Amino acid sequence: MAPIRWQCSVCGDEGVISNWAASRYDLRRRRLILADIPHELVVPDDTAATLRDLQLLDTDSERLVFRMRAHRDGAVLAATDDELDELIGFVAAEANHETHRRRRQRLDAAVDALRAAGFPASP
Repeated sequence: MAPIRWQCSVCGDEGVISNWAASRYDLRRRRLILADIPHELVVPDDTAATLRDLQLLDTDSERLVFRMRAHRDGAVLAATDDELDELIGFVAAEANHETHRRRRQRLDAAVDALRAAGFPASP
């Protein structure tokens, strides 16, 4: 795979990422899947930051989080109902196991924000 050149549009920092293919950071799908049409929801910046900080995600949910894109009101998360329901489950599970009160509150707020977007809640 070719190296990835990047540059931050805010601070001007830049660099090159190489040898990323087949690493744990390679989030490309390994096979084709039949996918539903995703919905787009705007989540607040603090929710997006909490999602990017999650430790207990599977590859599909990690892919959802890292393909969020900037929006003037936060970040756009594109996900099918099933994908978002699974992401909510991972956030809730991490909140249930979190021992630090402030981080648990941030995780709970992220669950609430995702549920308030009108998607199905986790069982």
